[in-house]
Amino acid sequence: AGAALGWLVGGVLRVRRREVEGRLARAGVADPARTAGAMYASLGAGLVELLWTVAPGRRPLGDRVRLTERAERALASLGGRGAIVATAHTGNWDLIACAVASRVPLRVVSKRLRVGWLDALWQGLRRRRGVIIVDATAAVAAAREASGQGGLVAMIIDQAPERRHGVMRAPFLGLEAWHDLAPALVAARLGLPLLLALGHRCPDGRHEVDVPLCMEPPDKAARPWAERATRELVVALEAHVRAWPAQWLWLHRRWKPLAPRQG
Repeated sequence: AGAALGWLVGGVLRVRRREVEGRLARAGVADPARTAGAMYASLGAGLVELLWTVAPGRRPLGDRVRLTERAERALASLGGRGAIVATAHTGNWDLIACAVASRVPLRVVSKRLRVGWLDALWQGLRRRRGVIIVDATAAVAAAREASGQGGLVAMIIDQAPERRHGVMRAPFLGLEAWHDLAPALVAARLGLPLLLALGHRCPDGRHEVDVPLCMEPPDKAARPWAERATRELVVALEAHVRAWPAQWLWLHRRWKPLAPRQG
């Protein structure tokens, strides 16, 4: 069902198909057309998987999502402290969030969808699995609360920033892009570890989560550290996307310019 849905969206309706293939080609990904088709199929499978999690007869996610040894060590190293988790639209990010929330308190800084009923459905699916949804304006407060509970605050790093401050430029997948410093700045402000967590779908249909980076901000860390940390996050994310190019959301206008100044 998921593959059929992906074929409909990407092969028949061709939603942003030309843009997706162009971005893949610019990044040097082999066979952009085939990879684009696989990406749409992955998105369709992800939707079916997410709906499966809330179907009647609540299903445990432990057998669908596993953590690598490196990810398990990173969580254990927190020693009950909270942490900021930088993440991205890789694999089935929502399914992974639901699985993590079954193990540790998880707050996700999330945007709202423009279509009201679709946003309510999306947010509701995640809430039913224990994910706490947080608005971007409340990220610092959520991180403070999470740190007292040994919880995690997940923040997306692969979307174009919507503000002009707290951002930086760095190459990403073949072109310069603006990057949001928020995850690193919040970690620096509160003295919390900054983790990078990324997932991918395995050939057997299960999902694997890795934590390739775990950074501790120094005392009195400020913007220079946040910029260095963000560069490390971007480099590691690009390596992950290149390893599993069909499992990243190439639909995003990731390289768009910043919004014009107001007034």
